[in-house]
Amino acid sequence: MNEAGDDHVKELKLNKQQFQELVDTFGMYIEGMESFLNIETGDVVMLRTFDQDQDEEDEELSEMVEEGYNEIYFSIPQLESFEGFEDMVDFAATVEDEQLKSTLMYILNGGKGVFRRFKDALSSDRKQLERYYRFVEERNGVRVSDWLESIDVKLILE
Repeated sequence: MNEAGDDHVKELKLNKQQFQELVDTFGMYIEGMESFLNIETGDVVMLRTFDQDQDEEDEELSEMVEEGYNEIYFSIPQLESFEGFEDMVDFAATVEDEQLKSTLMYILNGGKGVFRRFKDALSSDRKQLERYYRFVEERNGVRVSDWLESIDVKLILE
């Protein structure tokens, strides 16, 4: 980025818990909900997207988000399914147990319920399942950092 462009970059200070909440939100999809990041406070807010489901608090929040949209409140992107699939492929390549690796690769070749079947296969090895969740979380942390950079927000972890 050139020096002239640096003046519009905002700094966002987050503690580990706030960053974790942001990463968790990024990796989550809830139908009928949209998540926003307040880049001034680091707060993640969730809004019901169906007007008929909104209560008074939701309506106030909705107005606040609308007024500060893309200035204070930014819509947190959701993990794309192809990114989740890439994570599974990349993780499977790191599995040392050849039988488990072979099973995972077979699952990744298609069919219905790839995500569920992948996790089911991993659940036979608790260590590998936990390693997979850490792997995905780390990847999502990088994706969140990249997203913040794309909206000219410099992340500072406290």
